[in-house]
Amino acid sequence: MRKLLEMLGTGLLLIGASSLVHYFTDWFGKWAVLDRLPFLDGYELYASGVVAVLGFAVLCAGDLVPDGGTASARTPARTSRHPAGGAEPGAHGGEEEAADGGASGAGAREGAGPDGVSAGADPDPPA
Repeated sequence: MRKLLEMLGTGLLLIGASSLVHYFTDWFGKWAVLDRLPFLDGYELYASGVVAVLGFAVLCAGDLVPDGGTASARTPARTSRHPAGGAEPGAHGGEEEAADGGASGAGAREGAGPDGVSAGADPDPPA
């Protein structure tokens, strides 16, 4: 599917771009397919621009479609630095938790001090 979209997008982009170049410079006469269509008479410039942009959009959409490979090729790689099945260090309450006053445990907030209050937060907000 991806290759089909890439070929279709490339073809549309080439047809649109060559028609635009032909409109402004009279080059690519044989490639200017849109200039030969009688129902686009007088609208070749707009049609060429639309087809070129459509070709670019189809090319971009082709990049979003996953490859048609095997299932193992489509599964994302493991990005964790921890061994499979193992817990993160400090989550089980070992030496690291005791060393920093328990702030690195499961209940700790990002940027919070040992008492659990953020550095920029007001501990006693007005009522």
